[in-house]
Amino acid sequence: MAGAGDFTTDGPVKIKVEGLRKTVRAMEAAGASSQDMKDLMHALGLIVVRAAQPRSPIISGRLSGSLRAGRGKTKAVVRAGGARAPYAGVIHYGWPARNIAAHPFLADALQATRSQIFSALNDGLGDLLKKHDLT
Repeated sequence: MAGAGDFTTDGPVKIKVEGLRKTVRAMEAAGASSQDMKDLMHALGLIVVRAAQPRSPIISGRLSGSLRAGRGKTKAVVRAGGARAPYAGVIHYGWPARNIAAHPFLADALQATRSQIFSALNDGLGDLLKKHDLT
């Protein structure tokens, strides 16, 4: 999410993230570990996973069970599917040639939790700065 560039939220609180990679490098140079950032990004991904699980279509439960958050230093990644649910992309994006309508449960979950994610990112970065005496 954050690695994609600059973005702002809509609503009463506006958060703008610029140069997250630069910030991460500066924090690492000052003593913050990359594991701290990975844990923060994983926590952001889990917000989306928790919101996407009830939105995913449930027939066998495999698709919902395949949702997981990755651990990146500069971005939060949410994945769905795998060997036990190889159809995740088709369900999410659809397949017009086969008359399968899109059911963008991940995109809907991301949109619904956007303000929560930005708030958690802001709080998490603030906590890391305090933890390593960088404020």
